[in-house]
Amino acid sequence: MQSHRKAFVLLVVLGLWPARASAAAGANPMIVEQPPPVHRFFDAKNIALQSINAIMLGADVVSTKRALQVPGSREANPLAQSQAILLTLKFAGVGAGWGIAYAMHKGGHHRAERLIPVIFGAPSAASSLHNYGIH
Repeated sequence: MQSHRKAFVLLVVLGLWPARASAAAGANPMIVEQPPPVHRFFDAKNIALQSINAIMLGADVVSTKRALQVPGSREANPLAQSQAILLTLKFAGVGAGWGIAYAMHKGGHHRAERLIPVIFGAPSAASSLHNYGIH
């Protein structure tokens, strides 16, 4: 019973500690500060990042098609050997990028929300650079 009482006193002291620190600093402990405003999901940064992601995925499709026209070349990815499957995968990638970024936004993970299009677009950018022979 004694340990429960000590734990309760410790929780009360720790719970009151931030209020004492703010009161000592001259702040009114009765005033609740508002959290910073959250940006809208369809803001300029998200639209720009998702557009760049879509452009990178499109560049990968175009560069792959152009690279496969060279005699003796072949598609290394077995899932993308068909043009229809490649287009489906890229469209699904754009949609998944939007969906995962929106889930991150709703969960309050705004840095991760901005990082998702980069994660989806970087492999396609590297692939298109490779296909064009720019290393």
